Amino acid sequence: MKNVTYPLIWITSAVLLLGCSTLSKNECLQANWYELGWRDGSLGKPRSIFQGHVDACVKHNVHAEKIDYFRGRDDGLINFCTYDNGFSQGRYGKKYNYVCPSNLETTFLTGFSKGRKVYHHNRKIAALEKRLKKIDEEIKGKEKLLYSSEVTGEQRAILRSEIRQLDVQYRDIVRDLDELRKIDTRS
Repeated sequence: MKNVTYPLIWITSAVLLLGCSTLSKNECLQANWYELGWRDGSLGKPRSIFQGHVDACVKHNVHAEKIDYFRGRDDGLINFCTYDNGFSQGRYGKKYNYVCPSNLETTFLTGFSKGRKVYHHNRKIAALEKRLKKIDEEIKGKEKLLYSSEVTGEQRAILRSEIRQLDVQYRDIVRDLDELRKIDTRS
């Protein structure tokens, strides 16, 4: 067991270290630090990402332009920290890294909060639809058994009872789904 564990640890460590490099050599050599900051800000990346860029570029003897980067990042955050983007981030279940400046954060968080409600609403629907599918498969499986010649009369009675119980669950979920689908999540 130990012989297998150590190579796995080394491989995992190497992959993680390679994954930490935020920029390639060419990206470092050709970096427009303002544009790089703008891109990171527009994507809502945290300030700490800059240190990853610095570390990646130091390996290639390239000096990061901190002032240009953070000026670009601040400008990029203006694009990220909007109501619409907050809504989109929340709706798709993204995490907020608390990157928005205070003058933009309230607007972003208002959209984010509403988007999260839509996200959770849609997850409930998806979970119920998944449960419906599973119940339907269980019913079909039991119905198939019900008409099998190898099943005794007592087993048939049990199968019929189980099918009725599953049918009640199915109808309850359909009703819940109908109610959830009536809820307007746009506001």
